[in-house]
Amino acid sequence: MGNSFFNKVLVAVDDSEQSARAVDMALNLAKSSVIGSIVLFNVYDSSSVDVTKLHNAEKLDKLREASLALLQKYENLFQAEGVNCQVKKAGGEPAQLILDVIENSADFDLVIMGSRRLNKFQEFTLGSVSDKVTRLSKVPVLIIK
Repeated sequence: MGNSFFNKVLVAVDDSEQSARAVDMALNLAKSSVIGSIVLFNVYDSSSVDVTKLHNAEKLDKLREASLALLQKYENLFQAEGVNCQVKKAGGEPAQLILDVIENSADFDLVIMGSRRLNKFQEFTLGSVSDKVTRLSKVPVLIIK
């Protein structure tokens, strides 16, 4: 796969419809040899879990299990098409962790992710993960709607 336009691509995934479309796009680009290597990355929201409390450890385990199941579902799609990929998960704030992965692994040259449809008020108060990643990423970001 040394002839690919993008050598290593981070595909940020969650359980949204937009994310499924981003995975489809990444798969099609990989099958067309536009992408060489793919890393599927899921961030589960662990911000509401107080890990110092025993019952919350179970909540965190469930979040991790759901993240792994999601990644395995997408990984199976790639494998069914003969496309290899790696999976990676982390708990925390999605935009910041996506940016951290890009920055700490200097070999990513593209990010592919879906974009939720937020209204202007939601976008102002909550912020948009895709907007923050697009603004702060040092590599190109392909947003799939």
